[in-house]
Amino acid sequence: MKFQLSYYVKQRIVKRLIDVAMVAFLLITLFPIFWMVYCSFKDNTDILTGRIFLSKAANHVIAIDLSADRQDKSKDYYYIGTADGRISKLDKNRNIVKSNSFKTSSTSFAFDEKYIWIATSNKGLIKVRRDDLKKVGRFKYPLYGIDVNKIVSSVIFKEGNKIWVSLELKGFEGVLEFNTETGKFIRLIDIKSDLTPFQVLTISKVGGSLLVGGDKGLISVNLGTGKIINTYPIEVEGITTKVWRIIPYNRKLYLGTSSGALDFDLSSGRVIKRFSTANGLISDQVGQIKIYDNLMIFGTNQGMSILNKKTGRIDNFSALFRQLNNGKKDLASGDVLSILKDKDSLLLGTTNGRITYFDIKKTQPLGFSKIREGHFVIRWRNYVDMWYNIDFGLYLRNSLIICGISMIVAMVFATLAAYVFSRFRFPGSDLFGNLILATQMIPAIMYLIPIYIMFVKFNDVTGVPIKGTFPGIILIYSAFFIPFSIWILRGFFAAIPSELEEAARIDGASQLQVFWHIVLPLAIPGIIATGVYVFLTAWDELMFAWVLCNADTMTIPVGIRLFVGNYQNRFDLMMAAATVATIPVMILFFMLQRYIIKGLTAGAVKG
Repeated sequence: MKFQLSYYVKQRIVKRLIDVAMVAFLLITLFPIFWMVYCSFKDNTDILTGRIFLSKAANHVIAIDLSADRQDKSKDYYYIGTADGRISKLDKNRNIVKSNSFKTSSTSFAFDEKYIWIATSNKGLIKVRRDDLKKVGRFKYPLYGIDVNKIVSSVIFKEGNKIWVSLELKGFEGVLEFNTETGKFIRLIDIKSDLTPFQVLTISKVGGSLLVGGDKGLISVNLGTGKIINTYPIEVEGITTKVWRIIPYNRKLYLGTSSGALDFDLSSGRVIKRFSTANGLISDQVGQIKIYDNLMIFGTNQGMSILNKKTGRIDNFSALFRQLNNGKKDLASGDVLSILKDKDSLLLGTTNGRITYFDIKKTQPLGFSKIREGHFVIRWRNYVDMWYNIDFGLYLRNSLIICGISMIVAMVFATLAAYVFSRFRFPGSDLFGNLILATQMIPAIMYLIPIYIMFVKFNDVTGVPIKGTFPGIILIYSAFFIPFSIWILRGFFAAIPSELEEAARIDGASQLQVFWHIVLPLAIPGIIATGVYVFLTAWDELMFAWVLCNADTMTIPVGIRLFVGNYQNRFDLMMAAATVATIPVMILFFMLQRYIIKGLTAGAVKG
């Protein structure tokens, strides 16, 4: 039996196929806009590296603490802080009892009996209750104009009712002091010194002095006066040393640095003893130091070293952490980012949420834990940071002024000229019409240098500056858009029946009255459609605005261009700025949509 479709079924199939094709075409057309908005929430690194999907925040284990439960003192819990702002509460069986993520960046932790304090780059200082891991307070840094994406790390130190916070950020040399009783930041301690520029990497305290370690050494600050007492530029073998950790112990000072662990004398500013690969340490990159009785434990980028202070023996352990993608038996070296001693065991934290339980007596790992992956990084702050990165508000205002006035000027002159060309015949009318069309055959870029020279010469001759002013750029935009607008509007006026004008003149109306009361209302859809086109073209124009405007008159395309240059490549902020720049255009389009549709179809039927 031969299968045959009826005519109506074929028509329905064809219609469905056309509908599918139209939807597909629409999605393809809108895809660049969707992608722009999507990228405006991405991390700049993801855009630069070509990642399609949102990345996840790093969940490195950077802090470990142990405390008894407040309700049941017989129960101890481990508190694990990771770089993505997650706090996990583990029991002694290594089970996660509770976990809460605060979705922070550049995170550091400080612990006391009741609370956990989190210093962040994107959410300020956060206060978390130990019992239920709930946020009970958030305190904004009294800092302004800080680009969160440029903060490498945060630093926090707590003693008594005071907390000191700083940020590893180029150009920022200060320490914020916070009072936990009043819940307010008290002051900003300026640490600019002869070590400037100085980036803060760690904070500690000895007596009445605050010790600040950084990329060039150590700074001592008097907490009473807030003034710098002394600076200690630390060099080892002629190389400037970064100070990552400051540990006061029994009137001594131990520093974890990029040149090993240093026994440092604060009064003389000299290194008394150095622990490095030269005398048995596993690595010179010492980021952690913990001292427990006779043991000194060094966390490095290649594993852990344990120094027995009685015997002077150093034992190195590199195979500490379970590899992420291999079998359970394979152990790998890693950055020891945090250390906690619990009786005869050590808890060692490293990258990717890995924790090793290490037996000191048996000198081998006892077990492992894994903290859940970090949250997806969604940069909501891109829309805030773009306003601080460049003066986007100024460029938005300039674009509205320049494009709005240019559109109005072009429409006034083009409407009058188009009506004349469509209704009246005079000597040279055809020539003028062809010349108007001819102006669109020359690429606009060819006019750039002559116009620039004309602006400069005009200033030299008259003394009146025109380059870098609103009248100058508006004049150029209007001159470019008037010929094209005349050509478009000429067709709209030609589509209006001339019989309507003749009837009005028979009724005694003058030519001006005919134009104002009869022709113009009928041409409004076409004028609006052309005006929107002029506005959009001026809104997106870059080359002439880049050359002919100055810092006070630059438009949005020029401002967006500033996100990429010699000193920054902020494509994330560029996407956010482009999204914001699209909003006025969308508002204009939806407000005038009815007129635009009428204007596009006005010439379809004549008469």
